[in-house]
Amino acid sequence: MENTISDDEEFELDEPAANTHTPPGWPIKTIELVPSGKGPKHYGPSAFRFGAALTLSVILPRRGWTLVRKTKTYVYLVPPADQPSPPFTIAIAVPTPEQAMEIALRSYRRGKSWTGQLGEWPAWYLHERNRDMQEIWRDPDTGEMRTMLLANPPQSSLSIGQWGVWEMEVTGEAGEFANGALPPSMLPVQAAAVDSPAPLLEGAGRILELTHYERNPVARRLCLAHYGCRCQACGMSYEERYGAIGADLIHVHHVIPLAARDGEHEVDPIRDLVPLCANCHHVVHCRNPPYSVKEVRRAFMMRAGNLHHQSLLTLSGRHDGSGDQ
Repeated sequence: MENTISDDEEFELDEPAANTHTPPGWPIKTIELVPSGKGPKHYGPSAFRFGAALTLSVILPRRGWTLVRKTKTYVYLVPPADQPSPPFTIAIAVPTPEQAMEIALRSYRRGKSWTGQLGEWPAWYLHERNRDMQEIWRDPDTGEMRTMLLANPPQSSLSIGQWGVWEMEVTGEAGEFANGALPPSMLPVQAAAVDSPAPLLEGAGRILELTHYERNPVARRLCLAHYGCRCQACGMSYEERYGAIGADLIHVHHVIPLAARDGEHEVDPIRDLVPLCANCHHVVHCRNPPYSVKEVRRAFMMRAGNLHHQSLLTLSGRHDGSGDQ
């Protein structure tokens, strides 16, 4: 990775760690890599999807992984034969907190921002970033706009690594650094203010590659014909709560996620599907593997403090099949 700085002057990153994958003195650590899922099926059954595409697309092929595809957000890789399935681990050199602090101090003395590579990790140093903020409000008496400058000391920071794999940060003011976040004595004077003048942007387009699993509309109709449009976890009916505009609204949950099935299969609309409201459906899928409908129903009933509510007990008897354990 080419080393650069924030102005036009010539600069070479004079750090021993910038010229080798195993910097002297850096300990070798074992890092666990957690994939965010399997790759699309057309990449083969052994491909996994990872975040931290910038880093993993480089360091994993050096360790016998096969790079299938890299996007801005994800990288798809096939692990080596000695690690066919998660959990995956790699051995890699990382600096100690003390070594990172020394790099930050040397960078501060040089007085220049830079981006580059230390060991096998992307790294960047920001020198004395301006954190002054302008508070703007309307005077309630006159209606005029008022402004006030909130002066904060400039901040310097060193970042090594990439979130999602391994990372370390050192931050400081006036040459006084601390590992990780700044201590309370070094925080900005206005804690609630945003410490970057950059605007908050949304709406940029990006390309995503996803695997879509087809759902059978007939199976959905048969499921609802059996259970009705009532959540089988909390008992909520959209029509009862919202009137006519809520009629026929309900999610249909797959007890075993389609992504966990081995391709196309026969579906039982009574045992494999169950109606859930949007809230309960969200809770079911906040864990992988998903919570069962029984677990969410039990949590709801305990929270409500009414284990004998008749409608919920009725629901408990209507969906206790072996597919929902």
